[in-house]
Amino acid sequence: MHRKSNRHWVSTMLRIATLFTIGAVIGGDGATIEQLEAEMMQRVQSVTQAERKDGIVPRFNQVKSVGCVEARFEVHDQIDRRLKQGLFAHPGSYPAYLRFANATERDDSKKDIRGLSIRVRQVPGKVLWGEPGAQDFLLNSYPALFADTPETFLKFMRARQAGKELSFFLNPLDSHLKALWIVFRARERHLSPLDIRYWSTVPFRLGEDSGQAVKYSVTPCSSFRTRQAVEPGENQLRAALKAHLKGESACLAFGVQLRTDPEAMPLEDASVIWDEKASPFVEVATITIPDQAFDTTEALSRCEQSSFNPWQSLPAHEPLGRMNAVRRAVYAYGAALRHKESP
Repeated sequence: MHRKSNRHWVSTMLRIATLFTIGAVIGGDGATIEQLEAEMMQRVQSVTQAERKDGIVPRFNQVKSVGCVEARFEVHDQIDRRLKQGLFAHPGSYPAYLRFANATERDDSKKDIRGLSIRVRQVPGKVLWGEPGAQDFLLNSYPALFADTPETFLKFMRARQAGKELSFFLNPLDSHLKALWIVFRARERHLSPLDIRYWSTVPFRLGEDSGQAVKYSVTPCSSFRTRQAVEPGENQLRAALKAHLKGESACLAFGVQLRTDPEAMPLEDASVIWDEKASPFVEVATITIPDQAFDTTEALSRCEQSSFNPWQSLPAHEPLGRMNAVRRAVYAYGAALRHKESP
């Protein structure tokens, strides 16, 4: 029984590691992008009908939709002039659509990495890719990825294909203990998606003609906190989201962290957490979520069909680094396949 439990734990760790970093670039040329797309296609197409929920093809990451909500994204008036770029250049109020999700678990009560995807709508200006007038932000509940570089991720993928995933982490000649530690630290139990802090984990440009890079974070700012599980079990996060909004509107503060030290805050090492003491996150906007019927069958179906992409962006917020480079094709492919095969 003990061995079975250990094998399950290792299997869970490896699955989370793959999902946590899927979408990371393996290299800069077309051949390596094709490798990643082929892996994604294999993963999605191998899902049996029994594993699909209501016949819907599951996502390759953030598999469970806790819930999607309509919100207001309000850019502040008083902002540090260095941050007044793109969406943050002028004060304004925009409609937004938010998706809260679990990375790997269908059961909300289990430890997992949580995700928050944000689409700000009616944004003026041209976008790099995708739908005009939309700016996406994708965040996780841990501030770093397990793979530091594309080369590390490529090693993991090769080990996984050879059935030697564990050796990737523990090989004494080429171990990746930090990667395993990040995967372990990133998984937590949570009582409400509205009480979690989220990070972009990877960097983005700030300003079209600027060499400045930033990361994003979303921090709870509601007076209300969930103190115990609401309807404990598989859908307790959804229940907590509903209970919070019934009691009062939710508040989330959107912050930007400037890259102030190129050596300590690398663009190409996604496993490094940028020091908040050296460069604190500065609040530039507030997200307000009113009470709404987000858990109806129709609303949950719409949520499941939603898609987000970091390249759905104004040029002033262009994704930076090789870990970001292939996410445009990877995320778009996954969304297209879900829409094609789902009812």
